[in-house]
Amino acid sequence: MSGLKLNVSKTELFAAGISSRNLQIIKNISGFKEGLLPVRYLGVPLVTKKLSEHDCQPLIERIKLKLHHWSSKFLSYAGRLELVKTVLCSMANYWCRQFNLPQIILNRINQLCSRFLWKGTDQPAAGARVSWVKLCCPKSEGDLGLKNIKDWNTACMVQLIRNILAGDGSLWVAWLHCYVIKNEDFKDMAGKVSHSWSIKRLLKLRSTALPILNARTKTTRDVWEAVREKRIKVNWHKIIWFPSHIPKFSMIAWMAILDRLPTRERLSWMGIVNDCRCVLCNETNETRDHLFSECSFAKSLWSSILNLSQLHVPHMTWEEKICWASKEWKGKSLLTTILKLAWTSFIYLIWEEINRRIYHRGSREVDQVLSSIKELVRIQFRGKNINRIDNVNCILCYYWGID
Repeated sequence: MSGLKLNVSKTELFAAGISSRNLQIIKNISGFKEGLLPVRYLGVPLVTKKLSEHDCQPLIERIKLKLHHWSSKFLSYAGRLELVKTVLCSMANYWCRQFNLPQIILNRINQLCSRFLWKGTDQPAAGARVSWVKLCCPKSEGDLGLKNIKDWNTACMVQLIRNILAGDGSLWVAWLHCYVIKNEDFKDMAGKVSHSWSIKRLLKLRSTALPILNARTKTTRDVWEAVREKRIKVNWHKIIWFPSHIPKFSMIAWMAILDRLPTRERLSWMGIVNDCRCVLCNETNETRDHLFSECSFAKSLWSSILNLSQLHVPHMTWEEKICWASKEWKGKSLLTTILKLAWTSFIYLIWEEINRRIYHRGSREVDQVLSSIKELVRIQFRGKNINRIDNVNCILCYYWGID
């Protein structure tokens, strides 16, 4: 009807339950070559038995190939995180929607993603700042917004069960009802020896899927929210992950809040360095709380930032500062956005200054670092509409040099 014809040289014939004589007759008539399972269709394998580690190797190899392309590039933690989210997880997501992946493959994907995030290569991620399991939760719960591959795979399988119960959606569902389920109720049918491995896995998942589906969840994301392990929400995530945030600055601020930065005191515990003194002030041991709150360099820099923002706030410890910022820096006002940008820049540039003094044998004064923070804030507001009728906004724009 379409006028299109099969290309014999690109077409293979797959047969099951046919005698060799009849198969040879069909091959002679059609001119097709005989193919052997498993084969790949649309990037995924067509298999008749249990999905094995060998069947999933194409997925692992594709992920490794991407890592090899990226490992030579100088990427920040934030850059690697974005690539993991948008590329590597998307590759895994495509397979998760088709198969109930073996646990060994899920573990291997997590391992590759963790290694790339923390090391930038496929080398073992020994000494990772935060374990991979703890990263796979929303940012509102204090993590990086990654999805646990196993939970996402389960959510996708629950959606397959939804399609089976609905009785429509694809040719596969129609075939399943005709040849496997037949006149039985999928909710109550028992597993049989003749059932494939995939069908048996779906039947085992019914106890998890049915309560979720009865709750009228519609999207795969809603199902994932129902199956994943939830944690206590944190009140500080909005002061580092906000609309105008600078990703690599927010990443370092997140690590600082979790106390995962390799300060000299932590490195001393690991036996890497002997001198624990703060590089900036050389007064006491370099801890997270000291660096960003008690150090004379940090105190002077933060006081200058507050003065530019026309705020008079007494000195606070690190924990008090986090509580104060989480409580006060709410909304989308110009002052709130400036303070969030300045604070994440403050943390990042202090950390950068430490590395500059250790590795590059150079240093900057407080005024120079403050100028860098002002420039970063000014760039982030370039081209944005600001309500300059408000007198407070006008004063802030003047002191921060916002055009």
